[in-house]
Amino acid sequence: MPLLTAKSRISHAQRDWFIRSAVDAPWAAVPIEAQLVDADPNISGELYDRAEALYDHFRTAAPRHVGVAKISKVLHLKRPGLFPILDSKVMAFYRLHARAAAARYPHRAKRAMFWAAIRDDVCANLDSGALLMLRHRLAQSESEQARRVASLTDVRLLDLLTWAVA
Repeated sequence: MPLLTAKSRISHAQRDWFIRSAVDAPWAAVPIEAQLVDADPNISGELYDRAEALYDHFRTAAPRHVGVAKISKVLHLKRPGLFPILDSKVMAFYRLHARAAAARYPHRAKRAMFWAAIRDDVCANLDSGALLMLRHRLAQSESEQARRVASLTDVRLLDLLTWAVA
């Protein structure tokens, strides 16, 4: 099965829509260097809320066939340390964790909170040193491709690992 299906690709018309919509998006509220670990869903009015507002800017006006996966891909490119790519495979992997996360943050009134679930995973892997150890091993690899993977953000590295085990 190919990694990219026609359904997951962003068409030229969709690209143009993203470019037009980006003009008045609240980019300034979300720093380029923002990290998901710093977006605590328990703290109102801070990075998590600002990231949600940026996401919602695109979601609420999205044309047909522009859903979570495409919006998250674009936002990941613009804020790679903050926005995970929420494709169907990642969402299926995190579905139960996202529901549990939503239960922990009832003030958000969500049925599932994928960012919070992924944030929990990133934090746990940072705390345990697992991401640092993996990054070090990748950086020491003889493979140039593996060394390039070592420089990815924590969110993207975890995304790749999710794809590997899902």
